[in-house]
Amino acid sequence: MTQTLDKPTDQRFTHSGINWQQFRFIQAGFNNSPGIRLFYYKGEVEILAVSQDHELFSRTIAGLLFDYFVEKGIEFYPTGSFTQEKEEVASAQADESYCIGSLKKIPDCLKWNGVMN
Repeated sequence: MTQTLDKPTDQRFTHSGINWQQFRFIQAGFNNSPGIRLFYYKGEVEILAVSQDHELFSRTIAGLLFDYFVEKGIEFYPTGSFTQEKEEVASAQADESYCIGSLKKIPDCLKWNGVMN
């Protein structure tokens, strides 16, 4: 007998009323947890366990962006999925990020996305 397993989907947990220090403790607890993304914005925390479909879609979009930038002659630098933060206000982990134009220090590249403003 063959059994079909359901594909896992993204799983999200959100909680309100968390201060920055509490968020940092939560963040430290997930340091060695691949596939987990943490987000914080003014007391709201989201923990996201990404699915295989999420990763597939993310990588497809990244490939399309890469091709678009090359085709249009846009200078860009892939900067990965590092955590972007504004202390005590916001923290986010993008699937992919890019510095558009000349290569700058990482914080200068982030100013366009609203996290650093």
